[in-house]
Amino acid sequence: MSKVLKPDGLRGIAIAELSCELFLHLGRAAAQALGRSCPHPPVIYICHDTRHSAAALEAALCAGICSGGGIAHCLGVLPSSGLALLLAEEHAEAGIAITAESASYEYNGLRIFNGNGAPMSMEQCASIEALMPGSMPLPVKSHRFCGTVLRDDTAAQRYLDAMIRKNPMEPISMRIALDCADGALSELAEPLFSHYGAEVRLLRHTPDGFHINHDCGVQSMEALMDYVSEEHCDVGFAFDGDGGRCLAVDAQGELLDGDCLLAILAQDAKEAHRLIQNGVAATLMSNLGFLRFAEQNQITVHTTQPAARFVLEKMQNAGLSLGGERSGYLYFGDMPAADGLCTALRICAVMQRSGSSLHALAKIMEHDPQVSVSVRISPYWREIWKNDTQITEYIEACERQLGNEGRILVRERGREAVIQILLEGRDFRRINRYALEIAEKIKERAGNVFA
Repeated sequence: MSKVLKPDGLRGIAIAELSCELFLHLGRAAAQALGRSCPHPPVIYICHDTRHSAAALEAALCAGICSGGGIAHCLGVLPSSGLALLLAEEHAEAGIAITAESASYEYNGLRIFNGNGAPMSMEQCASIEALMPGSMPLPVKSHRFCGTVLRDDTAAQRYLDAMIRKNPMEPISMRIALDCADGALSELAEPLFSHYGAEVRLLRHTPDGFHINHDCGVQSMEALMDYVSEEHCDVGFAFDGDGGRCLAVDAQGELLDGDCLLAILAQDAKEAHRLIQNGVAATLMSNLGFLRFAEQNQITVHTTQPAARFVLEKMQNAGLSLGGERSGYLYFGDMPAADGLCTALRICAVMQRSGSSLHALAKIMEHDPQVSVSVRISPYWREIWKNDTQITEYIEACERQLGNEGRILVRERGREAVIQILLEGRDFRRINRYALEIAEKIKERAGNVFA
């Protein structure tokens, strides 16, 4: 089983934790693993977001791929969803996106995709990690058989062309504000929406490598909410640094999360008889209000753990065409990965078809109040806390007191030693008190720093 490389990717402080040496070893191992079943030097697409550390990590990754006999095909700044889309349409053995998605600039990360644009499986990740150096260095290709680095300056346009093909629409006669989070969509969002005739207003679209996701994008919606209402925009969309997440703001400046966007898209698809299996995939973190909406509209919700691979697997196994997460990741059957631009375009399409404002569309779902608290724990306590009776019995006692008036979800984040506590219910004061009490109990037993 892979211990370092996982389908959900890697994340850490760039250069210090997520080092150039690690990227070099990963690149070489990936080229060697893929080369075993490939009659030619394996081609690996590489993209990155706008972080300052991306160039150094990309160089190390390319060196590793070449030393393993592969071809490093560099696409430049591109969302990982764009990489996945090009992989699905073109010919390459794998793709690696250098991005930490919604995290601040000092972090970086890595997401790895197979040749179809899907996240690599645990087995594929393990086969690559098995070739990473242990006590003995692995052989590398000689000067004659080492790989090469290709620089591709057309990838962004090919991605936009693919998006246009997948989203045939009438001209969009709207004023649209787009917060690009100083990330991978900074030079892509405006030409895409302008192609459809929209009047585009851009926010945070001049990346400098240090301010990605900083007080902007999906991490900080206040600026976009104010801008949309003050500038009389029809709608606003915010993205994260990697371009996968999308949240919306209606003309009144009110925020719509991923649950609400999924509800709008599901209702539209159901009315048009396009909602395959009459169901959607959603995660355990979905708001109770979304579950009520689905029940009232006879839409089956297939629930899964939070993470792209789990939602995509659920959609594939259940034959679904739509899925999503409250955080703003939306998944479509004709797209290999969550794509913020695709989400925004399809919400605009619903507004056009219905002739309704986003504010009116959002009324199909009523949110229950939510409280989310995170507790950072010692890495030693990862998974162990689940078997600590003082923690589990305290959570169960709170659940009994809450009864049918809400729910409690306590889970460990996939890539961090952090426990996330989520409570929902109609009585905000009550769920807020329970959340803080559970956090104190976990902090007492397994950690002492709030994240």
